[in-house]
Amino acid sequence: MYCPVCFNDTLKIASSGVVKFSFNGKAKATSQFYYNLNIDSEKDILEKLDTVVKEYFIYYSGFQNKDPLQEVECYSIDFKCQNGCVINTSNKVNVLGLIFSKAELIKSINTFGDKYQIPLDLKIN
Repeated sequence: MYCPVCFNDTLKIASSGVVKFSFNGKAKATSQFYYNLNIDSEKDILEKLDTVVKEYFIYYSGFQNKDPLQEVECYSIDFKCQNGCVINTSNKVNVLGLIFSKAELIKSINTFGDKYQIPLDLKIN
């Protein structure tokens, strides 16, 4: 991956870190999970993904006027550049395809969107 600081192809995901989520640009403090690629199985990661989506949808289902869910971001700053660049909070790097796939994210959103009656008009990059 390309480093957002030095623009060289030297960026690698850290073996452990935090994945954060935002839904239509909004997030709760609990809209995140810790991963450890050396320990967590694919099943563990997908359970963590489902937990975050479910918790947010339970929260959002209580709103009176729900805008359709259009945008979901999954990102982390837990990356390392081989050139030693500092990746900070202004450099949110998408984790789709690195921690879990776009298809797995869509499946979770559709499952809990139906269950909690969240209107969806989804666009995921």
